[in-house]
Amino acid sequence: MLSPFSLLELNLLVRAGKLKISDYDSFARDLDALLAAHSILTLNDKAEFHSEGSRFEERFNLTFFDSLHAAVSKVQRETIVSFDKAYDRLRGSGVIRLDPKEL
Repeated sequence: MLSPFSLLELNLLVRAGKLKISDYDSFARDLDALLAAHSILTLNDKAEFHSEGSRFEERFNLTFFDSLHAAVSKVQRETIVSFDKAYDRLRGSGVIRLDPKEL
């Protein structure tokens, strides 16, 4: 499953000029197809993600999006797959990180 905040974060990176996607419409269609082909569900947002994310942001000094992704992982009881080692600071919090290289 995919955090509902992943696509928002991606869009903001494009808008900030930190990520260049020349044809966003084609990219979005291809991304939808890729997610569907691998049966990856994009979760819907819910208030619990934000309340848990706020606690993670404050307690572990995570960025806004890192705290939301961690909250999704905890609430959904799913392992977070990420290269970002910031999630390793969350040991004992109910969040487990798996490095994508280990897949």
